[in-house]
Order: sequence, then C-alpha cells, then structure tokens
Amino acid sequence: MAKLDRDVLFRHFDEQKDLMEDRIHLGIESHRKGFCRLDLRDQQGRPVRGAKIAVRQTAHAFKFGANIFKLGCFDNDTDNQRYADAFTHLFNYAITPFYWNTFEPEEGKMRFETDSPFIDRRPPPEQVLAFCRQHNIRVKGHPLFWALMLPDWLPQSYAAMKPYLVRRLERIAKRYDGVLDCFDCVNESTEVPLLREEPNRSSSHYRNGVPLDGDYVAWTFRQADRYFRLSPLVLNETTSVWTKFKDSLSPFYMQIENLLHQGCRIDKIGMQYHLFVPQDKLGDGAGLVFNPSHLYRVMDGYSRLQRPLQITEITVPGYGDNGDDIQAEALYNLYRIWFSQPDVEAIVYWNLGDNCAIVQDGWAEDVYRGGLLRSDFSPKPSYQVLENLIQKEWQTNLDLETSEDYAYFKGFYGDYTISVEREGQRATRQLHLAKNSFDTFTVTL
Repeated sequence: MAKLDRDVLFRHFDEQKDLMEDRIHLGIESHRKGFCRLDLRDQQGRPVRGAKIAVRQTAHAFKFGANIFKLGCFDNDTDNQRYADAFTHLFNYAITPFYWNTFEPEEGKMRFETDSPFIDRRPPPEQVLAFCRQHNIRVKGHPLFWALMLPDWLPQSYAAMKPYLVRRLERIAKRYDGVLDCFDCVNESTEVPLLREEPNRSSSHYRNGVPLDGDYVAWTFRQADRYFRLSPLVLNETTSVWTKFKDSLSPFYMQIENLLHQGCRIDKIGMQYHLFVPQDKLGDGAGLVFNPSHLYRVMDGYSRLQRPLQITEITVPGYGDNGDDIQAEALYNLYRIWFSQPDVEAIVYWNLGDNCAIVQDGWAEDVYRGGLLRSDFSPKPSYQVLENLIQKEWQTNLDLETSEDYAYFKGFYGDYTISVEREGQRATRQLHLAKNSFDTFTVTL
C-alpha cells in the first residue's frame, strides 16, 4: 500500500502554522477556561489563611464523544470489555442509534429494551443508557429521521408514512425527552436525493427510500417540536458543509435560514467530517478539509446563525503505509482548531475502532481504516493524541499555597474536586466551573 504524501496533504497546516497556533491558543484560553476564586473559611465563617490547596479536574464541560454502536456487540466478553474500557477512558459523550429500520424492524415493535433481539451495531437505548449512567457519560440520539435506512414495512408514500413517523417521535419522546442530551432530528437532508423512482433495495446506498416532498424537513421539525420539549433538536449535515461552503449562499446555511424563518425550532447545528474518499483522492480536498483558514471560516460563518455547533461525525482515514501517522497529525490539528472555536460545543469521532465500521451491501466504511483503535483494540497514534489532549493538556490539576484567605486559579470548564489542608485540618468539596455561571466558591475547614 503506497504512502500518503504528508507535505501535500498538510501544506496549509504548515504554511499557516503561526496563524493556526495563535488562534488555537487565544481561542482555548478565552473560551474553554475561566478564573475561579476559592474563599477559605472555618466552621464559624472566619477567614482561614496559609492553606495548601489541591485542584483536581474530574470531568469536562465540553463534550468529547463517539458513536457507541458496538457496545456489547462483539462475540466475546474480552473484546466487549476492551471496547468499553477504550471508550470510557477517552470520552464523556456517546451517540446511541435510533435508525428507523433497525429500531423498529417490525411495525410497532420498537427496540427500546436491553433484551430486544440482537442487531449488530444497534444496541438498544436502555442498554446504552445503563452503561452511560454508570460511567457519567451524556447520550445523544441519532437520528429521529433520515431518508435512508427506513424500514421495509413503511408505506412507499410520503403522506401515508407521516402517521408512522409521528407515532415514532411520540414514543421515543415519551421515554427520552429530557433524558438524552439532544437528538439529531433530521439527517443529511441537503445531500440525500428526493427519490422519484424506486431504488435498488438490495444494493443501493439509497435503498429503503420513500419518495419525499421537499417540505419534509420542516414538517419533521414541527412534529418533533410537539413532543421533544426538553431535549434540543439538531439539524445534521454531511461533510459538504466544509467542501461546498459559499458563506451565506451555502445550501445548508440557506436551508437553516429558511427553516428558522418558517418558525422551525433548530436548537443546534450538526457538521459532519467524514473523509470517505479513496486514498489517491485524499489530497484533492486538502485545500478545504486540512486548511485552518477555511475551517475557521466555515465555523465562523455558521456561528452567525446563533446556534451551538457540533462536529458530529468524524472519520479521518488511516489507510496507506504511513496512514497511522497521517491520521494522528491530522486529528491533532483538527481537534485543537475545533476546540478553539467558541461556538463549538461537541466533537464526535465516528467509529472508535477499525472493527466498528459499518459493512453492508452497497456501502462499507472499513476500507478507510478510520478507527482510533486497530481491530485488535490496540491504540493507534491517533487515540494516543486525543488521550493526551483530552485527558492531559486540556485538564486542570494544580497544587496551590496561599498566605491569604482566598486563592485564584484558571481552569478548563468542568467538574472539580477541591481539597484544602491547614495545620492538620482537611476539607474537600466538589464544584462545577462553567461559563456564565458561578466563579466564586467557599471551602469550609
């Protein structure tokens, strides 16, 4: 397998290094961290001076995640545990599947429960939630509606399909509105074609399609708004958000504007980053997908719509003789760029391992070797890069000494354990440091 030309792929990273590093540093320091004041008091409320303070971050406010589609899906306990350990060590955010064709394979029989019939890469939501509660991981549902992966039993008519979609939304919301962090409400609507002829239902990527009307996105959001009053709704789009960006004339941008003008409740904007291209074509788009100025331009452009941004589905290929190193360097730069943009609230890698990718008739993602783990669950350099960023560089752990009755520290937003010691007396408290929230806390010895 041939090598990838690193200098061609990353020319823009190299040329714009000073610009990139400056904006990364300023963005992270300004938007991902805040100052915190700790006031030290005794049991009578009197000032306590001369204490030692240990500051330990225990959780991120920012959401770093991946899909959790292979939870419990491997054929032995050892591999299932390896998958779970690798996931929980790195991520605090999980995407659980609600694809209609596998969530309701038989009409009216929705796979909510842990003991639902097994389907690979489709763990039931109750199984996912039980696991994620145990590990303090927030959960997002994906997707409520996508014009692909519709069940075979669904009527081949947009009008006839509507009551079934309403029932689906109502039943999912009854269980999970306010329980899940948010839902991808409609997926890939500017790129999936509006079918006017019956698809090849055995091999086409667009199998299981229903001939839809152009208003289906607005209609679906209006129906979802009736039932999902607590969980935010996301409009999620393909990598075309980066490759077909034309500022406010971009198809996705104009779609969001139009939907908002119609009164649709779009709470968040989802931006995929799948690089599903052959090895010999990866360099063709490098001026867009590996270009710091362009990446910031796209995110800053969508920020004008005043909605939080989520980088929702990331696949960076690891093919080629030097693919592991290329993937790691790309993700090192990309994650820092995304993390530094103030309106991005979540970064979601797609398949945790090479053995987690979908492989089915008409579509196979394993050829890209886009996982962060190899198929034997050994970590690639890319996993180690993200581990170093998320668990080390972007964590705040400090040891302070103060002669005053207070102390300040600047830390990444999230949860903390604060331990204070003075003359044999010790006290510990938990606190949550967040943007636009409390930044002064009292520790009582």
